[in-house]
Amino acid sequence: MKIHEYQGKEILRKFGVAVPRGKPAFSVDEAVKVAEELGGPVWVVKAQIHAGGRGKGGGVKVAKSIEQVREYANQILGMQLVTHQTGPEGQKVNRLMIEEGADIKQELYVSLVVDRVSQKIVLMGSSEGGMDIEEVAEKHPELIHKVIVEPSTGLLDAQADDLAAKIGVPAASIPQARAILQGLYKAFWETDASLAEINPLNVSGDGKVIALDAKFNFDSNALFRHPEI
Repeated sequence: MKIHEYQGKEILRKFGVAVPRGKPAFSVDEAVKVAEELGGPVWVVKAQIHAGGRGKGGGVKVAKSIEQVREYANQILGMQLVTHQTGPEGQKVNRLMIEEGADIKQELYVSLVVDRVSQKIVLMGSSEGGMDIEEVAEKHPELIHKVIVEPSTGLLDAQADDLAAKIGVPAASIPQARAILQGLYKAFWETDASLAEINPLNVSGDGKVIALDAKFNFDSNALFRHPEI
């Protein structure tokens, strides 16, 4: 089972992962109200569908005024959004997320999955965030780094620090990245997720590390243990 980005970010926030301030909106007027509550000067208007590649499909817009928030919300809400993951039929956008803008300097990728062959939990990271990770894996496999995580110990500080350094997190920001990686692992483990992904994980100009997107997939057989999902 898949959930929307705003729901994934609620999970991340619960486990101490830094995410931008934002709220879902189900109408144009609600989108404007959320933007006014957040305050400016920059907002991101994001389509909420169960597929990646929203930006390339026109489903993510940066607004620099309340008027632009209204304009973009009007454009995106109700559109049939086609991305490389939706197929040619696309998915209808029934909800938005309105979020504060971020200072984007460095976009990274991190995720956790269960490797079906080894039955181990694998933490993956790459310096090539904000892109389709399958494309990166195909063209530049050397840019993807993997760490095996033992459930008995969880993600160790040294493992988190090593992966953060390998994907290009500045030395001064590694403690923040460690906290995010360990929070992501706890979220993955405690919700019985089959995938937990942050793409992109952003490092801002002043060195702050924050999750700009969140994707979770869940094992349907375990959902009875998590009625909140």
